[in-house]
Amino acid sequence: MDIQTQASGKAGAFMHSYSRSGAIDTPQLRARRKVQLALAVLVNLALVLMEGWANYALWQQHPVFKDLVIFYTHQSNFLALIASALFVLFGTVALFRDGRIPRLVKLFRFMCAVQLYITFIVVLVGLGPMTALAGGNLFAMYGGPMFVMHLMGPIVSLVSFVFLEGTPRLHLGDAFLAIQYTWIYSIVMVILNAVGKVEGPYPFLQVDVNPWWVSLLYAVVMIPGGLLTAFCGKWLNNGIACRLAGETADFHD
Repeated sequence: MDIQTQASGKAGAFMHSYSRSGAIDTPQLRARRKVQLALAVLVNLALVLMEGWANYALWQQHPVFKDLVIFYTHQSNFLALIASALFVLFGTVALFRDGRIPRLVKLFRFMCAVQLYITFIVVLVGLGPMTALAGGNLFAMYGGPMFVMHLMGPIVSLVSFVFLEGTPRLHLGDAFLAIQYTWIYSIVMVILNAVGKVEGPYPFLQVDVNPWWVSLLYAVVMIPGGLLTAFCGKWLNNGIACRLAGETADFHD
């Protein structure tokens, strides 16, 4: 009887050591999680400063708002600025509590991180080479505020999200949710191009100019490519940052 009671007590203590988010709570782990979160707050503060400068510089170059807002690059980086600012705010508060940020903040940060990755990949393997082959100036891709929006912003965001932003753990549905903004943007811009309200701003959106098979090829590559990017972001975050923070797998993954 004593053995059973002791075993039951240990099992109960073990189960109660888990929080509702699926992370083991021990003093050592809480301390490690807070160090990890503190570093994430600092990196996101750096992102706020970088993105703040880049957005301001871009607005100075393009004072007509409608000429700027149609670009996915600007939208993704402006939203990334907001997401990182929220992370800094809620992350700082979390440092004085249990070291965990609200789930909605993590999901918004995940969505914006995925958008930055897509921006980085499209420019690196698509728009950049196309500009170079056409004899264009690559400064337009990586100079001025584009140095942040096309290169440093995505890289710093990737490092922070993969290694530092460890709570809460992401689920499979979160990856689908993170890519929705990109798909909605693409659908809206394709429709606006089709009816002649907008030109571009990217070659693969110009369905009124491109042959149908070219547009179909772009769709076949980019739609699953965006979803794969979101899945990779979820997998890397769960496998590295969340594991370091003590977040455990559950049946939602």
